[in-house]
Amino acid sequence: MQHLQRTNYGQPEQLRQLGGLQISATPYAGGSTLPWHEHDEAYLCLVAAGGYTQQCADDELDCQPGMLLTHPQGHRHANRFGSAGARCISIFFGDAPGDGVTRLLGEHRQLRLPDADRLLARIERELRATDDAATLALHSAVLELVALACRADDERRPAWLQRVLDRLHDDPLAMPSLHELAGLAGVHPSHLARSFQRAKGASVGEYQRGLRIALARKALAEAHRSIADVAAIAGFTDQSHFARVFRQITGETPRDYRHRLQTAS
Repeated sequence: MQHLQRTNYGQPEQLRQLGGLQISATPYAGGSTLPWHEHDEAYLCLVAAGGYTQQCADDELDCQPGMLLTHPQGHRHANRFGSAGARCISIFFGDAPGDGVTRLLGEHRQLRLPDADRLLARIERELRATDDAATLALHSAVLELVALACRADDERRPAWLQRVLDRLHDDPLAMPSLHELAGLAGVHPSHLARSFQRAKGASVGEYQRGLRIALARKALAEAHRSIADVAAIAGFTDQSHFARVFRQITGETPRDYRHRLQTAS
């Protein structure tokens, strides 16, 4: 599987660097496909024209103009473009993007913003502009888009969600029950399950499993640790079960992931 850094498949028609911010517009031919891949840096994708189907590990998403997609670091996906092709605007943020953007980019989701068409037109126009004000105008339009996305994301999050997330992140190896988390949130367990799925795009169990795999990724970077040791660190008592879950989430076996890290260094 291909790992991309601060880039996308295809040849950008426009590309601007604004400090750590990078904005590009890339066309894709009708009927073309992109293989399974993931990005080493989180980014936003705004569908500017056309459409495509995005495949994820367990879902397919119909991507139409005006849709904003958040791609967290390491999000594995593939694309199939419709007969008219598509044009996509990608936004990479660089280091220290800010708490709101970091939270926004923490998981994969799709957002439909009320002013998406207006901001899309502004971004497209300023990407093509060559006058002295183009850089400032482009920066302004992109930041407005991001601010709207952060607010839309916050509106999807119930007030109690952060307490539940803090509990899961504080100890990824713990096994709190749904009733325990519901008590912490102050809601019924079934309401917690539905709201968590809607806000995070994953069940509580799937989310917790992802946190454990994040622990495993860090441990695999330590060459002296065996795969069995890494499985235990991530809370798996069965190494083969660990390997299956790791591959399901990352698209690689633990051994292949470690080999890639060692080759890159």
